[in-house]
Amino acid sequence: MRDTNSCIPVGRRTLIEHADSNDFSFRTKDGSVCEIGKDEIELLSGVCTEQEKLTLRLPIFISTDPEAGAWKVDGTVESEVVSRILGKVKFRADTVRLHNPDMRELRRLLPNATFMVFMP
Repeated sequence: MRDTNSCIPVGRRTLIEHADSNDFSFRTKDGSVCEIGKDEIELLSGVCTEQEKLTLRLPIFISTDPEAGAWKVDGTVESEVVSRILGKVKFRADTVRLHNPDMRELRRLLPNATFMVFMP
C-alpha cells in the first residue's frame, strides 16, 4: 500500500485559494507537481456555494470502499459537491458511494482535481 499511495497530494489548498492565486498546482508526497485544469476549477466554482469554495480542498480524494466493492468520497463538502456534479444521492451525510460508471464520469469531468487513494 505504501508504494501505491506514494504520490498522494500534500498541503491541499481550498478551491478559493487556487482561484485567488491563479495557481492550480499541488505537490505530491514524492515531490511531483500536478496541475489542475482551469476548466476543472471553473466547473467546481460553478457548482459550489460560496461557503463550499472556502472549505473544499483540492484535489478531492476518492478512496476504495472495501465493504461495498466500490469507491467513495468522504467529507461533508466533498461528498456534497461530487453528488451534485454526478446527480447522485449520498450514501451517508458525509459520504457518496461511486460505482465504476460514476468513477469514469467523475474522472472524465475532473481528471486532475480528483485523486484516487487505495485503502486496505
